[in-house]
Amino acid sequence: MNILINILVAIICLILGYIFGSIPTAVWIGKIFFHRDPRLEGSKNAGGTNAGRLFGKKIGFLVIILDMAKIIVPVWIAFAVLTYVKFGDIYLIPRPKEFSNQGFNFDYIISWPVYWLTVVGCSIGHCFPIFASFKGGKSVSVFAGTAAGTNWMIGFIPGLLLFFGTLKISKKVSLASIITAISLSLINWIWTILLMLNVIPHDLMLLGMYGYTICPGFVMSTCMTLVAILLIIRHKENIIRLKNGTERTITWMK
Repeated sequence: MNILINILVAIICLILGYIFGSIPTAVWIGKIFFHRDPRLEGSKNAGGTNAGRLFGKKIGFLVIILDMAKIIVPVWIAFAVLTYVKFGDIYLIPRPKEFSNQGFNFDYIISWPVYWLTVVGCSIGHCFPIFASFKGGKSVSVFAGTAAGTNWMIGFIPGLLLFFGTLKISKKVSLASIITAISLSLINWIWTILLMLNVIPHDLMLLGMYGYTICPGFVMSTCMTLVAILLIIRHKENIIRLKNGTERTITWMK
């Protein structure tokens, strides 16, 4: 019975993330306010970068923020419901302080932070949205939202430095996105290993997770890595252009 509950909740988290991720922010804003579809112009990508090129920097920034919110909202909803809502007389998942350093507690029906699967579902939904004919973005904003919305020490400090540092040197958003995703995924694994080995005090490590809230650990790092892999796959054409020296460059950063 416990196995079935684990499978069912995992599927629900994936679906929840997918539905939020499927909200085609750039497409809806483009069609409603500009009567244009970003998937038909520019890089033909339904993301913040292309929206900024087509509709202006402010609109591009708005799309990025809203796309980041698409993952922040469902992962925190899933966390709150599974952690603090009783199902009958029991909680399905451990409270934040009850997880081990590895992110597991086998005294509960669901022993792992299954809410992290909303991150994977959201990334898939953003790339292949059911509300926009399965033609979406490249998961950059979803990855950024996951990093910043669940761990500010990783998302804001190294994340911003890596992205804008690479962007300033290369002037290529695609390259900055790929390097940042790979680097933050590796940092996440280092974070997890340090937590497991008690190299840094547990309370200090959890400070980056906005206190005793969403659980860090192997599940977090695995889901972040899966999102990074999808991001890289979605940048296949950009990687080819980078190799050939024909990738688009930005003009607003000197």
